[in-house]
Amino acid sequence: MRVLLCFPQKDGQTGPAIKYAFEKLGHEVKAVDAKLDVGKSYNVCCDFRPDLIFCSRTRALIEEVRKIKQQFNSVICMWNTDTRRKINKWQHLFPLIKLCDYHFVVDMMSIPQWRKINPNTFWLSQGLQNETYNKPKEITDEDKARYACDVSFAGELKHSTHKHRVYYLEAIKQMGVNLKLWGCKGNPRVYNEEHNKMVSLSKINLCCSAFLGVSEATLYVSARNYKILGAGGFALELYREGIYEIFPENVIKCYTNPRDIAGKVRYWLDHDQERQQIADTAYKWVHENATYTHRIKKALEIMEL
Repeated sequence: MRVLLCFPQKDGQTGPAIKYAFEKLGHEVKAVDAKLDVGKSYNVCCDFRPDLIFCSRTRALIEEVRKIKQQFNSVICMWNTDTRRKINKWQHLFPLIKLCDYHFVVDMMSIPQWRKINPNTFWLSQGLQNETYNKPKEITDEDKARYACDVSFAGELKHSTHKHRVYYLEAIKQMGVNLKLWGCKGNPRVYNEEHNKMVSLSKINLCCSAFLGVSEATLYVSARNYKILGAGGFALELYREGIYEIFPENVIKCYTNPRDIAGKVRYWLDHDQERQQIADTAYKWVHENATYTHRIKKALEIMEL
């Protein structure tokens, strides 16, 4: 099958992971960077004649997809790998979503709302970019000095949807343990092999991916969780109903509130062997069951392609 992939590519994150997954499944892929080259989508489609257009949540794609839909019989789908508490926050994307034959979202709770916009909306969780996130190839003394710690967190704190994270981090900070933050508080972001080293050298990797700190069933987790497990790390996540529908209970552990997180951190720091056993189980599970290749295969099954 020929696939035109309209996803950001230069950032080295989801777009390249999806491209790798399609190719691993044996499909021919042409990628258009949905941030840098979005205006080339129609012209590439004219030359390539794809069977499937797989696009990102990019507003500038609306006119390109409209032209493609008028000229070609390609199946068109969009995968929004981000989420908001109310779908009206994505109102600027409604015209694109209505043009698509299929629409995939990462938050199960929002599907009833989305199906009013596009009836063919389905849940598709993010996954592991396994060609990039794995156990580090090498650990140097410099790496140990930079990343070794009791607890680490890599993520945003300033955005309004992430402010709840501050309370959990403050509870850990008050414990007096060695806490290292990345991508916030003026510290650099860590990706790819540097992320693998950070995960490997952190006894506990904090996830805290529930948006706005909600605890109800959302069936949503950040790609951060998969990256941690994929690099062989121990992940501690904010509990909400449905979390163990995404992950088996023996691969990820949870906390419920700022007071609880301190107790959970202390417990897992004091139980090295049990913690490592969970990390080892999680590493095996995520690579065998939850890569982007698994996700794309699932999407193709839903679309019957």
